[in-house]
Amino acid sequence: MTMDTKRRTDYVYMEILRVLSAFAVIVIHVSGTNWSKLSIGDVDWTVRTFYNVGARFSLCVFCMITGALLLNPQKNIGIGEVYRRYVKRILICLVVWTVVYAILYTIMESAGDLVYFIKHLFVLPKHFWYLIMLVGLYLALPVLRVITANKNVTLYLIWILILFGMIFGTIKGTVELFKDVAEEGVGYQLCNVILNNLNDLNRTFVPGYLGCFLLGYYVHEHGLGKWSKLIVFMAIPSLLLSVALTILFSMITDSHVYTFMLETNPLIVLASVGIFEFFKGEKGKERVYDVNSRLVKWILFISGNTFGVYLSHLVIIKFVDRYFKLGAYSFPSIISVPLISLLVFLVAHGITVILKMIPLVKKTIT
Repeated sequence: MTMDTKRRTDYVYMEILRVLSAFAVIVIHVSGTNWSKLSIGDVDWTVRTFYNVGARFSLCVFCMITGALLLNPQKNIGIGEVYRRYVKRILICLVVWTVVYAILYTIMESAGDLVYFIKHLFVLPKHFWYLIMLVGLYLALPVLRVITANKNVTLYLIWILILFGMIFGTIKGTVELFKDVAEEGVGYQLCNVILNNLNDLNRTFVPGYLGCFLLGYYVHEHGLGKWSKLIVFMAIPSLLLSVALTILFSMITDSHVYTFMLETNPLIVLASVGIFEFFKGEKGKERVYDVNSRLVKWILFISGNTFGVYLSHLVIIKFVDRYFKLGAYSFPSIISVPLISLLVFLVAHGITVILKMIPLVKKTIT
């Protein structure tokens, strides 16, 4: 979201991450179009899986950035101010952009059908779940700041979220294995148990992405200590392992497995923390970015528009697909996914810049 200039220059690494993550979100949606309809094991399906899973760090990193900026216990912001400064804006965005999407989808899909439009007024665009989750995090800010005032309590809560998910998932999965083992082959059941465990872990590790929210603040303020280099080193391997597991379990079960694509998959969280730490730098050895360099100035400019890019990109993907026949299917995915994603990013950024020239729009929906 838009930030004042001082904060953006003080936290340049977050602005780099913001731009990178905004682009990665688009990569997810471009590569994910009709992914479940592609033949498992095909080259195109495999390449799109690589792009889709590899970009999944994006929403975790967005959560971490928000937590790093807002969870400082010294910022005494009451629930009233939280509503006025954060929640109100998100709610306005939800209402306005849902109407915008309903209008544009109606024009593109149903040639102005009024019934279609009315139905879509009550259907949030699929990527807006993140905004709903964000409202929950904002409302929890006063309580979370009490927690983050104590480093040990913060770390303890993060570990509790992880361990609770692991224990709960393991017990549930083990019971299901013994219950169903007589009905299916042991190997097949084992695959399903592992997937069930990870699905449970995904649901309990971050209720409302709380874990990533806290992790962002913790890593920003306290760093990762002796684990810093190892976690940074593990970031890319963790993403690649998630890709490999998605492909492997999809082929074993002959179904499109989403488990390892979920952003709260522990491997994706580990990768997100590593990427966050890489751009920040170790505690006491933080990376220094020249705010006067042309590249950094461009990054700061682009990052100020990433919220608008996030809000508008999905309808742009549909637009270029419908009217220009441009999508991941247009040519080999290894080329089409990054190129279409870049096109959508640039168009969404341009639209956001234009919208922000309108005073009322600038303050509310971009």
